[in-house]
Amino acid sequence: MIKTSNSQSVKIENMRLVMEKIVELREVSRIELSRLTTLNKATVSSIMSEFVSSNLVIKTDKIIKTSGRSANLFALNKNAGRIISIELLTNSLYGVITNLYGEILYEVVKEDINPEFTPYLKVLLETIDHLRENTYESTYGLIGIGIGVYGTLSNSKKIKYAPFNSWKDIDLKEIIEDYTGIKTYVENEANISALGEKIVNRDQKNIVSLNIGLGVGMGIVIDSKLYTGEHGYAGEIGHTIIVPNGRKCVCGNHGCLETYISNKGITNYYYELTNQIISLNDFISLYQKRDTYALKVFDMFTDYVAIAINNISQTIDPHTIIINSKIADSIPETISAVKNKLKSSMISLDVLSTSKFKSKTNILGLTHILIQDFLNVDNYSIKNLSKI
Repeated sequence: MIKTSNSQSVKIENMRLVMEKIVELREVSRIELSRLTTLNKATVSSIMSEFVSSNLVIKTDKIIKTSGRSANLFALNKNAGRIISIELLTNSLYGVITNLYGEILYEVVKEDINPEFTPYLKVLLETIDHLRENTYESTYGLIGIGIGVYGTLSNSKKIKYAPFNSWKDIDLKEIIEDYTGIKTYVENEANISALGEKIVNRDQKNIVSLNIGLGVGMGIVIDSKLYTGEHGYAGEIGHTIIVPNGRKCVCGNHGCLETYISNKGITNYYYELTNQIISLNDFISLYQKRDTYALKVFDMFTDYVAIAINNISQTIDPHTIIINSKIADSIPETISAVKNKLKSSMISLDVLSTSKFKSKTNILGLTHILIQDFLNVDNYSIKNLSKI
């Protein structure tokens, strides 16, 4: 094991402090960096010279006046490296190439994929090859690959179970790294969603992202850090029981939250009421037309979402809960309907809202993980984040 001297440790920590402020503020002078980090001007100048020479930071054309003196503004070289992020769905996937600000440079969608692991993996690796071919040259090249998965992951990021694809005990990280030779990060989709929301809500340390779609999951950020629990399974709120002896769930239990508020739970309930098979888009359209049965299903949906929000608030006490749901995005009154059903005086929730980035939040979260690792910063956040 190589020991790091105290002076080296101090230098690394100082570089981390400076880089965090550069990323956060986008454009900043050396004088301002010295003030914000409390490092002396000579230390900041030395660090900035090293960053510029390594092409991680660039000097912009902008100059500001500070105490009667002119000062250049510096910025992270967002094109110094590229990232591939891919979200895996049941029989489709969505992949992008981003720069170091998470801005999407290229994207691809693959649909109608056989959900069995072997044929799905073939399409995934072909997609990675395609994205790599469209990754333009940069100083550091492709710095990492991020994969978002709907399923349960261990602390080692091995897929323990992906219920919608019936994948079990798969080390996808190792498979992709062996194939590409590139550092790969695999994470549960609700967790990466929470990290994406942390970037958007940069001043909040305690955030929960409640994802409602194919399944129901929850990503938890506590004190600005992702919380995954002892075994990596924290946040599986979709498999908490809200109706004893209720609907059968894919996990083996009966009465799980997921069976009532997931996309399938919604369309199944409409079928129970009408004997009509509909899609989620059909349901949204019927609700907007004020269909009697769709209104009843929506009322049930908001009942159970309110129960989930109450339980999350009472057990975790987050500042912010973000709901990622096509229903909530398509039906504006969803949030107000849920809020009206939160009756407990014990709830101290500050913010309950839908996601600003909607379907792109997971991609933003994957990008967050890889950039934070590459830049060696503890808190990756961006002021005035533009839409990706």
